[in-house]
Amino acid sequence: MWYLENHTPYRAESTWGRDQDGVHQWIVAVKATHDIKADGSLALAEEQTEPLLVPQYVGEAGISSLRYEADLVAPKPTSDVLLNGTAYAPDGRPSRSFLVELSVGPVRKQIKVVGDREWIGGVFGCKPSTAEPVTHVPIIYERAYGGFDQEDSNPKNQRLDPRNPVGTGVAVQTERLVGRLAPNFEYPTGSLERSGPAGFGAIDISWSPRRELHGTYDEAWNRDRRPLLPADWNARSLLCSPEDQRPDQHLRGGEPVELINLTPDGRLRFALPKIYLTFTTLIDNRVEEHRSRLATVIIEPDYPRVITVWTTCLACRNDGDYLEETVIREKPFI
Repeated sequence: MWYLENHTPYRAESTWGRDQDGVHQWIVAVKATHDIKADGSLALAEEQTEPLLVPQYVGEAGISSLRYEADLVAPKPTSDVLLNGTAYAPDGRPSRSFLVELSVGPVRKQIKVVGDREWIGGVFGCKPSTAEPVTHVPIIYERAYGGFDQEDSNPKNQRLDPRNPVGTGVAVQTERLVGRLAPNFEYPTGSLERSGPAGFGAIDISWSPRRELHGTYDEAWNRDRRPLLPADWNARSLLCSPEDQRPDQHLRGGEPVELINLTPDGRLRFALPKIYLTFTTLIDNRVEEHRSRLATVIIEPDYPRVITVWTTCLACRNDGDYLEETVIREKPFI
């Protein structure tokens, strides 16, 4: 019962969930890992990464940024495009500032990288010091704008940036920033605070803008809907990529990718793997055929590798207990 027969070279896992109306969902995730060669071609990685049931963090959960979001989730409205990596100065020459760029199909995004600097006091408040030249900087939200000032034990006298509580630059009183590191990453235009944290990585479910989409868990929910999702729950809360890294529609595989100053060589081009999966589920003595969508793309140029997560979801109203197995196969990409 509830068995996966996986005939692909990729890793697969399954779980049960419920949709907003309480209907059981049989969720299957297939995770494919490919190495990126120097010429831009892809090769099946010897070590295939496992689909995740729970998130993984850069450090301790709750006080560090999200490294990988869980893969076994309900269907996403579109594909998440993510990058975990390092910014490299052009030609390996120490630089005070430079741009890095991520392009995946219709998604294109630039971030400005600034060398290490501190907040210093001035006549008009705090400002970042002159940047030190750098050759490379890890791209994590701890080095972007944000933060959580808990210097005062009274929560009323604390300040948090819900967009990035682990970042740097937020304080109740600006003089508290003096001597602390200023952000290494920012958007090419706009102020640090208004533009918000700049990065390519996953956003935790407790951070804005995801947390505002969870729905309202109030007394009315407790009385009328619990344990179902709130009536105002939004499926976009499942998306963990920054909003400017989401295509309007799901990616299909085969889209061109270009990375600029995200590898020591300065430029890397390749195409997402083309994968076509079929799912055949035996349930209550009948056969259900279903397909998957590309839910997540994770590019990790420091390996270098690309990970794609394909998910499928089968609604099971009253027959979930009779689901026996799902057979996963791969067909030639058309």
